[in-house]
Amino acid sequence: MIRAIKSIPYNIKKACKSIVRNLGASVSSIFAVTVTLILIMLFAVAAFNVSSFTTNIETHIQVLARVDTIVEDTQIPELETKLKSIDHVTNVRYSSASEQLDLLINDEKSKGKYNSFKNSNPLPAAFYVDADEGKNVPAIKKKILEIDGIMDANYGGDSVNAMIKGFNSIRIYGGIFIAALSFLAMFLISNTIKINIHNRREEIAIMRNVGASNSFIKAPFLFEGIFIGILGSIIPILLTIFGYGYVYDMLGGHMLTSMFTLLAPLPFVVYLSGILLAIGIFVGFIGSLLAINKNLKWKR
Repeated sequence: MIRAIKSIPYNIKKACKSIVRNLGASVSSIFAVTVTLILIMLFAVAAFNVSSFTTNIETHIQVLARVDTIVEDTQIPELETKLKSIDHVTNVRYSSASEQLDLLINDEKSKGKYNSFKNSNPLPAAFYVDADEGKNVPAIKKKILEIDGIMDANYGGDSVNAMIKGFNSIRIYGGIFIAALSFLAMFLISNTIKINIHNRREEIAIMRNVGASNSFIKAPFLFEGIFIGILGSIIPILLTIFGYGYVYDMLGGHMLTSMFTLLAPLPFVVYLSGILLAIGIFVGFIGSLLAINKNLKWKR
């Protein structure tokens, strides 16, 4: 253990020399890691924010249950109790017919065209029913419609489900694409280490003949792969820290509506930068390990 720790400076020095000695191959590997991590960063930003959007949509889905006009005011508490007893319902809020009309009149899109209804309100009273999870809303709607005194129930149905399904598809296919890019970067790093092993084959043979251990010979190549991963992560991390904050401020913290609220830059960019660095190190380590296991096979 102590010997391994003492050999770290030597391994770092040899790894740096190897990167400089084979600068062309090293730069192409670093570039591949950089491009891969930039794309991973973009997909990660999209995926994390889409996940936030989906959660936000699911937590804000309400079923609007309109009360039949023949229902008396004295029956409202009983209806509210029945609605609250439905599984997965977290909250029920009553809205009188006059409140429903006020909402319609005050809607920016109405532009005052419903003011004439103030003297003769055609709207029924309604309940706003909250669900614990978006996936339970269709079942809740079905139960609501079984209650006597409820005229109808709506929540946006197909459009909301299609939006959530679309967001989930982005996350899944984005993850597959990121995995494919990571394998590509590993391959390029592995190829770079393979070239370096080939270029140092005489030096490696001498080290083996004088009794150098396998781990002593392999270590510099492992460090080289890790350094390539670290160097390749620098630009993506800088883009994450400064770029995401800029886009967040430019969009005012949300996309289109307040329902699509972006994740705050802090601590999000810190976590994402750490993830990118870890991926860079992991890709570099695995890439170099694959090359070592394939091209440095011997038994002592």
